[in-house]
Amino acid sequence: MQKTPLFEQGDDVPIQHIQTFLVHPGKGGREKLDINGAKLDLSGNMFNLLGGIYSKSDEECNIPITFKPNAEGQQKNECRDLLLGYLKNPGLDTGRSLATRLRDHTDGRSGMGLLFVIYGKEGGDHKVVISRFPTDSAIYVDEDKKQLTVAFLERVFMKNKFSYKAVAYQDSSLQGGFWSGKAVDKQINDPSAQLSDYWIANFLLSRFTTTGPAGTQRLAVALRDAVNKAPIELKQELVAAANLAPGMAGKPISINSFGEQLHLSAAAREAITSSLRNPNTAQETFSFDVSEFRNFIAYKSVELDNGAMLMAGTEKFDEVFHQRVVDKIKDEVEFSTKGKVIDEKFRKQR
Repeated sequence: MQKTPLFEQGDDVPIQHIQTFLVHPGKGGREKLDINGAKLDLSGNMFNLLGGIYSKSDEECNIPITFKPNAEGQQKNECRDLLLGYLKNPGLDTGRSLATRLRDHTDGRSGMGLLFVIYGKEGGDHKVVISRFPTDSAIYVDEDKKQLTVAFLERVFMKNKFSYKAVAYQDSSLQGGFWSGKAVDKQINDPSAQLSDYWIANFLLSRFTTTGPAGTQRLAVALRDAVNKAPIELKQELVAAANLAPGMAGKPISINSFGEQLHLSAAAREAITSSLRNPNTAQETFSFDVSEFRNFIAYKSVELDNGAMLMAGTEKFDEVFHQRVVDKIKDEVEFSTKGKVIDEKFRKQR
């Protein structure tokens, strides 16, 4: 059965140029090797593969990013300048400028990569997709009727689901446009954040469109509201998540990945996302801001059926109140604490 290609050459094909460049690491005192590149044909198996990346970029690139202004606060960005240079004249020389910048911001941990720059024209819009395939090793097997040939391949470039990176930009104006785009970085939730920093923060000289405080506030409010509405069994899981959240300080996360990294149940994740005003914001990436989180989830309280209300700072609650199970069948617990009385207050009925 013959496979139907993703794209066939014709007047309606949006892709007009594709260049590829072999990028060696050039950061950290490494020798800055020359960038070799090639122009690719707009037909064949390679074109079909890259055409799929181009067409799926709107779906795969789901992290909104914005080019940062320069150190003086001016709306000027070195990487954007290189991007505009390429868009005005798509070719090996202008594409090599982008590849050279990537080389200068890639160290040995990220290794060698194969960079693809794909340019298309969609109506009145220019669109460019920049994609990096990491290098890996593989075993090649060729079989015929009489023998099996096995070979070790050192340089194999694949769209690795754990380390693939890409960014897509689309705009009609080559003057005031192309300040924002959408990226994908499969290493963005890696425990060692520096592994992915070089792609968005350094190479693209960009930042998340959703700021750290804004994204953290959105998460904190959704988590707080979810706790308030959830049944007791789910409350305990959500409160535990809130206690663990400060451990993510400074890390890039989304509300979706927050639940994934803490291995929350499907019900807990649904409780958080359903508490968002706009559930689509659950996939937006931001840098977790501990101080902003504590502004919205500063205290934890427990209410007992005997009328008692216990309250303490979220982080210290389990230190202040010691809990002991009295009767598992009746779900009865006993709390104990000690300290000096420094204030007493009456509170009106809720």
